[in-house]
Amino acid sequence: MVNVYRPETLAQALDTLSMGKLTVFSGGTDLMVQHGVRAGMSPKFEQDVLFVDAIDELQYIASDEQQEQALYIGAGVVLADIEQHPLVPSVLRQSVAKIAAPALRNRATLAGNICNASPAADSLPALYVLDARVVLSSIRGQREMLLEDFIMAPRVTALKPDEMLTHIVIPQHDLPEEFYHKVGTRAANALSKLSVAGMARIKRYPKKAPVIEEWRFAFGAVGPTVVRSRELESLVVGQSLETLAKPGFIEQVVGCYREIIRPIDDQRSTAAYRQQASLNLLTRWLEQLSRS
Repeated sequence: MVNVYRPETLAQALDTLSMGKLTVFSGGTDLMVQHGVRAGMSPKFEQDVLFVDAIDELQYIASDEQQEQALYIGAGVVLADIEQHPLVPSVLRQSVAKIAAPALRNRATLAGNICNASPAADSLPALYVLDARVVLSSIRGQREMLLEDFIMAPRVTALKPDEMLTHIVIPQHDLPEEFYHKVGTRAANALSKLSVAGMARIKRYPKKAPVIEEWRFAFGAVGPTVVRSRELESLVVGQSLETLAKPGFIEQVVGCYREIIRPIDDQRSTAAYRQQASLNLLTRWLEQLSRS
């Protein structure tokens, strides 16, 4: 017999989580599919379910000027609200807008997209280049970690049985150059074959070539988790746009990324297509920056 809980406060939710392992259910748009039996039948959950959609403390988007002017997104905020919110970085709003259809975005949450830990989750490449962090809460207190440390493997996170993700933290950034692209079978409501996100800052001088002061890039659905390499990003950081435009430089950078991308064949796409398409998008953005 599965028990169902729907607390109205975060304290009540954490108390309930401390009693044993439960399935935390917010929007449920992915959980309903995972636990579905067949059309026309109710989903089958094997453990007690904790609904957190009624907790007002998780329903906010706000900046905190005392904490490096970071942006906080509560775990209960639905994707549709994130997509429209002016404080949310554009690269994240673009990625959220590509998730499913409007009806699902009115129900699904960013926290759910993160905790499902799918390598193809549309929001993750954007969150990785934003250096997003997650706040995990329990009756024992809170802990905070980088998103890339939180997601350990496909469908595996660092969440402990008595914890829930309560907030996503996005540090303040000054990276005005942005790039996001998702490759799917359709323009809307399609599962990703792959997705990429990039951010950069260019320093412009009056008498010499502009220089790339900061550059980040991440790939989704080309490995067990999102692929981002700070070591390879350093190949671009500090380079002038003149250097970026020189014959062979972009090819050299792309060749290094080719070595760390490990896509697989599945029902959505082939490994060869994923690798080539993702590297083509990396090339496109580097060329775009070289002309800026």
